Amino acid sequence: MIENVWSAVGLHIFSHGVQNPYVSELIASLSSTKKKQSNESSYKQYFSLQSAQIKRTVELVELRKKRLALKKDTENNENLSCWRKAINPDDGYDPEYYPYTVVPTNSKKITKLPQERKSLFHKTLYRLIGDILSERGENKEKTKEDQYEDSRLNEILENESPFEAKACSICSGGCCGIGEEHAFLKKETIFHYMSEHPDQTPSQVLTSYMKYLPEESFEDSCVNHTKTGCVLPRDMRSHVCNDYLCDPLNQLRKLNTQTPLPKGVFFISRAQNNWKKDDPDVDNSIVGSLLILNDQV
Repeated sequence: MIENVWSAVGLHIFSHGVQNPYVSELIASLSSTKKKQSNESSYKQYFSLQSAQIKRTVELVELRKKRLALKKDTENNENLSCWRKAINPDDGYDPEYYPYTVVPTNSKKITKLPQERKSLFHKTLYRLIGDILSERGENKEKTKEDQYEDSRLNEILENESPFEAKACSICSGGCCGIGEEHAFLKKETIFHYMSEHPDQTPSQVLTSYMKYLPEESFEDSCVNHTKTGCVLPRDMRSHVCNDYLCDPLNQLRKLNTQTPLPKGVFFISRAQNNWKKDDPDVDNSIVGSLLILNDQV
């Protein structure tokens, strides 16, 4: 039991750091408990081994942080060099009007969508619709929470930068890889669709979602993830998919509110997807770049 808790201490340090007062208090408590259960000699040996293990864990965490910081510094310098080379005042480009952003890359392959994955998506929808009927019955009247979600979607669409869709296209959906067979769909999303289509029966609602499933999608990604993007219309997508903004999309949205407005955006593509780009152990080289002008979005 004590050994398991010591392991938990190591994991906690990974998340919060050795300076966390909770960690110090827990170590002291465990030490006292172990001391009562052991003779003085074996206790000292045990405590020494555990202390060394925790110290090594802390050292590895700090080393990883330093390696990641070094990697980010290198990437930032490479990004600036790439941008300055392409957006050159001598070629008529004013850098103030042509900012750059760095997008990840989805490196997965397009494959035929297996029947097993289609069936799992069907089960997800069937369960969600069943839960809605159990909780709400045939009542499709929207609550205040439902109305708030509707307004959130409208707000998202109104605030979108014209370059956001282009960024997702260049990236090929590097953040969609964890959508699997659930597509992040929740009861709220399905109910929104049901309330907007009161003429459809629950069975027809399920069919409406299933009919969008593609014959081909990215391997081991969301079932709705194709080379042209998500096959679902915006009002049928999950709140997660509609709300989530990766770092590049956040940057583009801010650019859309700044003065002067950009005349174009220089996109720099790096090798890894959104979930691996901050791993210091993988290569994340620049794999492409592209200038998109306002009249191209």
